[in-house]
Amino acid sequence: MSKPSTARRDSCIASCSLAPLTISVLLLSPAAVLAQQAPQGAPGVQAEAALRAGNFEQAAALLQQRAQAGDAEAQYHLASLYRTGRGVPHDDVMAFRWMKAAAEKGHAKAQFNLARMYLAGRGVAADAGAAQNWLAKSAARGLAEASALLSELDAAPRPARQVASTGGWSATVAVEGPQASAAPAPRLPPGYGEAAILEAAWRGQAQVVARLIASGASAQVRNADGNTPLALAAAGGHRDTVGVLLQAGADANAANHAGDTPLLLAAAKGHAEVVAALLDKGADPSGRNAAGDTALTNAVRSCSVAAVRALIRRGAGTGARAAGGMTALMLASSLCGDAVTVLTSTGSVPLNAEDDQGCTALWHAADRGNAVAIAALLARGADPRVADKAGRTPLLRAVENGEKKAALLLIDRRIEVDRRTSAGNTALMLAAHAGLTDVVRALLQAGASPNIRNEQGYTALMVACAEGHAEAAKVLIDAGADRGLRNKKRQTAADIAAASGNAGLVELLR
Repeated sequence: MSKPSTARRDSCIASCSLAPLTISVLLLSPAAVLAQQAPQGAPGVQAEAALRAGNFEQAAALLQQRAQAGDAEAQYHLASLYRTGRGVPHDDVMAFRWMKAAAEKGHAKAQFNLARMYLAGRGVAADAGAAQNWLAKSAARGLAEASALLSELDAAPRPARQVASTGGWSATVAVEGPQASAAPAPRLPPGYGEAAILEAAWRGQAQVVARLIASGASAQVRNADGNTPLALAAAGGHRDTVGVLLQAGADANAANHAGDTPLLLAAAKGHAEVVAALLDKGADPSGRNAAGDTALTNAVRSCSVAAVRALIRRGAGTGARAAGGMTALMLASSLCGDAVTVLTSTGSVPLNAEDDQGCTALWHAADRGNAVAIAALLARGADPRVADKAGRTPLLRAVENGEKKAALLLIDRRIEVDRRTSAGNTALMLAAHAGLTDVVRALLQAGASPNIRNEQGYTALMVACAEGHAEAAKVLIDAGADRGLRNKKRQTAADIAAASGNAGLVELLR
């Protein structure tokens, strides 16, 4: 079950007078703002933006609409998604179907790629004749790559020509009898080797990559996103392919259009062995992409402890900040308790650093109920008293989110147990609202006052009664909660219990 939002939880506790504030928060949520700003009636523009942002599932859905309506450009891009398995399941047959649909509408690049699919027998039976026909059509539309490959095909001896698979695409080679296997690697036509090595690298076909490099393909080529073969192999976690490319002189620090290097891409996927191999070849552990992420923040997000260790050993800065002012420790506290242990063991990590909203690593751990991270941070001396810009301490945030184990860990520290949220609610009120009886009991034992009232005059007992939590109410009464206090509506806890129809609570409050 999803957790109710903080705004909703405070609204319930502080009474319906907070409803206008809650509504305004919802209206200004990031999702709502994005929905209002999205261009209307222009799915092509939206699809392009989704592709550039890497939101492939969204792009596939948008492209599907236009492709079914007969848009050749959308058909071409949808075929490419099926070919690579981005946003849709990998499906060569569907890729062929949409590539052919675009090609039949005169799309030059689709015609070229359709020819390569015929050559490779990918999604369709191999057919060199059909491949040449489509290459001729593409070349007639001015596509240089098609002209080059067509010329190479025409130059090959027809009786002896075979098509050798190179990771899905194909290279045409001349076979001159039984000694052909000992022949040197054939030279590839201009433009063809580039596509083939990128494809083979993405698929992790180390031997194919080695053969292509021996045939003259460059390890420094890039695809439309600026990714080199090394970047694609690193992102896929293909250790052997990465080794072949590094041995061939591939640049370990070549960034794509988004600023991601092979190291950042490998770290983002948690490929620790590839991370180590890249670092051994001089990859820069301090590099950042356009979004401000480093290899270390990426490794933390993937919760790859081995990658985190490798990066720290090579000097990755633990204080570097990603979007929102988040440090690697803050990210680890939210996502990966084991990584917190590794990061805090360095002794140089800023334990009480605050992000743009004033939240510390301990606050983020409490927010996610990450008990392992909370224990590690407290053991290293993280300060549980630091509140965010809304005045919420880690304890308040943990109770607010119903994180019982996290809250109990934080109550064990010397903190202000009666500190309030912006709505005037204490941790005791929030625990009563959530029915966290063990937390209510622990807070009372730590000195929390049961008779503090929030902005609407509600005490923790009134809150427990409003939510029907009889066990929490009994603990509060036993601790001396005043049953005669009234809220701003002049209601006592008994009045609230009676209004809710909870006979057991009414009897308890007599």
